[in-house]
Amino acid sequence: MMMQMYWLGPLCGGILAGLLYDLLFAANASVAKLKALFTRKDYDDSQFDERGRRRAKERDDAEAAQGLKDTAAA
Repeated sequence: MMMQMYWLGPLCGGILAGLLYDLLFAANASVAKLKALFTRKDYDDSQFDERGRRRAKERDDAEAAQGLKDTAAA
């Protein structure tokens, strides 16, 4: 039992530390980024700019895929 704790403790701690840093303490950490991690299957850090907001291209593509944009009006 002690051997499993010896291996699992540092591995779980490292994973948790990486997530905390990326989502809470990094320069581009934001609520939108945290929400996307738990709600989107295709989460990718490169979809967010340096302020933690989703990039415009991905936002437009997501809206078009969901049918929220009205492309017929023009």
